[in-house]
Amino acid sequence: MDLLALATAVSLLVTVLAFALAIAGPATGVQIRSRLQGVLAGTGPAMDASTVDPLRRSAPVAGLLHGIFSGRWLRRMEEDIRLADSQLQPLDVVALRVAIGGAGFVVGFVVLSSLLNGVFGVLVGVLAFAVGFQIPAVWLSMRRKSRSAKLEAQLPDTLSFIANSLKAGFGLIQAMSMAAEQLEHPLSTELAVTVHETNVGSSTEEAFVNLSERCQNYDLDLVVTAILVQRSAGGNLAEILETVCGTMRERARIKGEIVTLTAQQRLTGLVISCLPIGVGAMFLVISPDYISLLFTETLGLVMLGIGALMWVVGFMVIKRILDIEV
Repeated sequence: MDLLALATAVSLLVTVLAFALAIAGPATGVQIRSRLQGVLAGTGPAMDASTVDPLRRSAPVAGLLHGIFSGRWLRRMEEDIRLADSQLQPLDVVALRVAIGGAGFVVGFVVLSSLLNGVFGVLVGVLAFAVGFQIPAVWLSMRRKSRSAKLEAQLPDTLSFIANSLKAGFGLIQAMSMAAEQLEHPLSTELAVTVHETNVGSSTEEAFVNLSERCQNYDLDLVVTAILVQRSAGGNLAEILETVCGTMRERARIKGEIVTLTAQQRLTGLVISCLPIGVGAMFLVISPDYISLLFTETLGLVMLGIGALMWVVGFMVIKRILDIEV
């Protein structure tokens, strides 16, 4: 039997099984985790025995994952999923990464096997697997950045609301509770959890430290630091929050100006990055025999690989240059 055909069949089988595991994962665990978060924030109903039983039945799968991927890697994945506001489990993410990577390997190898010999076909399949394996991680990273950006956008108005509540005579925890009722997710959820922690016995300092660790946002870390310093050294908290709020609004204004001033350069970088792909597609349509040497000859494949590597390096350099921190 052809070893390459056997490898393709095994890859296809693993891909199908991974997709089945990702799609048929225990949805009950997702529902229970959502209800647990609601109960912790004080916004959800209590759970009964019928709700807890499915969680106990789904424990062996999670235990298997903890047995295989234990330690820092699993904790980091769970943290990334939570910061991305995703209802997926770590096992779902692993299954999706394997499934998409396996699908990329099978499709890349099968489609290009007629154009390339066996060795280069396998190399292209491995490259497709690596790209597909990273797609769920990139998706989680984008969701995490989106959540962080939304939280930053909510912070100035939240600080103004809390500062005005403090001036009106409310306490800090009362002001945060009222702000949580008026805001939207994700900041409302995090404030509600912080208020709930203080209500069940945690100290204010510990609750704010936990808030900073849960959100992992620079602006929120600045707010938490200002509040903790005020509680230890004293001062007018309302004025401190207004000062921090003004600083955040000024940073947002400067970021907007930077985005405006670098718009032409970012567009130029995008056009330059897309130019090689566009030229290659044009030659595939106009003169496929001329460009097919890149895919059929060894030297052409080497040149194509070097060009792809240089393209990635150039794209990252342009992105790094335009990434201006404020």
